Amino acid sequence: MQSVTSMHTHVTYRAQQLERRLLGGILALFLGIGLWYSLAVPPFETPDELFHYGFVHHLAQGNGLPIQQAEVEGPWAQEGSQAPLYYWIVGRLTAWIDQSDFAQLSVRNPRANIGDPLFPGNKNFMLYSAAPHPLRGANLALHIGRWFSLLLGLLTIVFTYATARLVFTDDRTNPPAVTRHKPQVLSLALIAVAWVAALPQFAFISASCSNDSLIIAVSVITLYWLARIVRTAYVRPIHDWEWLVAGLLLGLAALSKLQGLGLMPLAGLVVVWLAIRRRDWRLLLRAGLWLALPALIVAGWWYWRNYTLYGDWFGISHLLANNGQRGKQLTWRSFGGEFRGLRYSFWGILGWFNLLLPGWIYGVLDGVTLLALVGWPLAWWRTERNEKYSHSHASAVLRLLVSWLLIALAILAYWIYRATGSQGRLFFPALSAFMILLVWGLEGWRMLLSRRWQQLLQGRALLLTAPCLMVGASFYTLLVLLPASYGAPKPVAALPADARPIDVVYSATIDGVTDELYLLGLEIPPERYRRGERVPVTLYLQARAPLHADYQLFIQFLDETGREVGNLTTHPAWGRNPTSLWQPGVIYRDHYPVLVEGEIDARSPLLARAYIGFVDPTTEKSGRFPITARTSDGVKITEGPFLGHVAISPAQPPTVDEAHLHRSEVQLGNVIQLTGVELPASSLTPSAPFTLTVVWDGLGSPATDYTAFVHLADAKGAPAGGFDQAPAPRFPTSYWRAGDRILSHFPLTAPATPGSYAVWIGLYAADSDGALRLPITADAGQTTGDGEVLVGEIVVQ
Repeated sequence: MQSVTSMHTHVTYRAQQLERRLLGGILALFLGIGLWYSLAVPPFETPDELFHYGFVHHLAQGNGLPIQQAEVEGPWAQEGSQAPLYYWIVGRLTAWIDQSDFAQLSVRNPRANIGDPLFPGNKNFMLYSAAPHPLRGANLALHIGRWFSLLLGLLTIVFTYATARLVFTDDRTNPPAVTRHKPQVLSLALIAVAWVAALPQFAFISASCSNDSLIIAVSVITLYWLARIVRTAYVRPIHDWEWLVAGLLLGLAALSKLQGLGLMPLAGLVVVWLAIRRRDWRLLLRAGLWLALPALIVAGWWYWRNYTLYGDWFGISHLLANNGQRGKQLTWRSFGGEFRGLRYSFWGILGWFNLLLPGWIYGVLDGVTLLALVGWPLAWWRTERNEKYSHSHASAVLRLLVSWLLIALAILAYWIYRATGSQGRLFFPALSAFMILLVWGLEGWRMLLSRRWQQLLQGRALLLTAPCLMVGASFYTLLVLLPASYGAPKPVAALPADARPIDVVYSATIDGVTDELYLLGLEIPPERYRRGERVPVTLYLQARAPLHADYQLFIQFLDETGREVGNLTTHPAWGRNPTSLWQPGVIYRDHYPVLVEGEIDARSPLLARAYIGFVDPTTEKSGRFPITARTSDGVKITEGPFLGHVAISPAQPPTVDEAHLHRSEVQLGNVIQLTGVELPASSLTPSAPFTLTVVWDGLGSPATDYTAFVHLADAKGAPAGGFDQAPAPRFPTSYWRAGDRILSHFPLTAPATPGSYAVWIGLYAADSDGALRLPITADAGQTTGDGEVLVGEIVVQ
């Protein structure tokens, strides 16, 4: 009969074999998603990737390290101040590739939307991101950098697992119980690895050409090595070669990115802790020497170079000069926005900080993190209690992880204080520590549950819910978000029936070559809008021959004086379809939500004119001169072209001086009410100019446009003056609707003869020359005539 011990050994072996397979599956899934990201994300559409690659390209050509100048920005921009190890490695890996097409690949979108994920368009930082990019030349070199970063991401996951095994030693030393049920195969170390591998932002950054991947990997490896030293110290003395390895890792971290310097005080804490524990103060000198010497040899030269070139050991002054030093001091109120961006970009803000995951995902992950933080005391108590029995010394390793977490947070806080742009990836050097501690806190809560509830909730499988959610977020990004943000729009077969046909051709001649762009149709919903709302404008565009330049499209809403109340300038398809990529004969449907930004004064709604045109790229910087617009038969359009209208309501209804208002409430045609007239408060001198203010209220939607008249009549009823104009010159009555209030101002001249004069007001169809008056349908007890109402009198003396 097989002994219990041998059964334990057999079950433990099976569990370990299964765990290795699961770990391999996690690594394979991460590698697959990472490769997908590397191929799906267009060149240079990850944060600062254009500048990271600019540094790599410079070294690949055989040049030395770039020298930063505050007023001169090289192709590496602020990244030229970064520690050079990553760029040197990728430069050596790609030096054999002809990268002379870098300039053609790196054309930037001048309208790129950076850092504003709520803005609807121009997500592409590069102008030609929608074009196919074969893996050759600069694009091949870029992808080799991305794939090298992906290998570093795999190292990060592997050493996160190794570190987690040092913490969760109960999973390793305590064999699962031999029962009829399956053994526990989901170790906490495996769950922590799943959290790291599933994180969308980590996969996205790991698939980019960026030194972030190197500092993350080296930091995680260094943290593992220091955790190993801490755990080993309980068993035996630490050998000098182990300190030497730690020193080499510290040097590599310091040569990867400035954040790597934060590992040095962490290593110092380990040395001090061991010296106190062993009461061996000579350890401070011996261990410190083995740590410092290799670190200085590996990285010291670069910091000395910074000092001799810039007078700054770290080169931060030049980095901030190019990257954007914080202008205003950070306050608690402004920190709220920074912290929100920091959280979101930790979980996943893709692109150039402008592609958001569904909002509820951030809420779920934030909630889980908060739950883990609250669970830390429970988990700590459990770890301390188990320490007495397992002798795993997990608490010492946990203290090391917490220390590194606090140091990393301090470095991040310093950077946020100094520079603009709070980015979650800057916290990734502490990613392994954070995820291990997060899983540790969640486990603290789980252990409070009874065995029955743990079985109902599938034990530790519940802790994999969030990683599964994050994997789903990556698939959503790859299948939906990225194609929608970078993919070229699909053409339409024909102009739809509900689109209004437009007869406009835009043409420009550049370097002797004439380009023609056709606007075939337009859709603007006949709705009413307010300031802060977006008006959906849809254009149908076409080129009938290849276009040689990239023209920018603009849509403006102008008031009656030509002042802009809405403006949008972009490359077509929100930047995804520059005109040089258009296929001849194809119809493109371009949809734009144009923001109403201008203030609308309260006297009436505004019927803004929609001005649609294109800008010649050669004049864009010198004044944005629009190119010529003509009708299809060659007639030049000199005004506009104004191709549509947008009805915009003021934020507040107009205010009326009630003290001088002569109320009327007479209804005309059941669609307009003459609510009141503000008559002069005192008598007028002969021939004196004065203004009559009339208040109208909309009761419905008039069928046509009407003109208002004010007529003065003497005591015998003979005409004595007057003025005709639209009730709202900027808002024709055919656009009125119930609830509108309009303020009309009529400039009048008092009669030359003293006396009392009746004031009559009415409306007539604008195209009838006064013949077709709008009838009075409710007189409200006032004196009325043929489509007119007596509203009062003025006195001239």
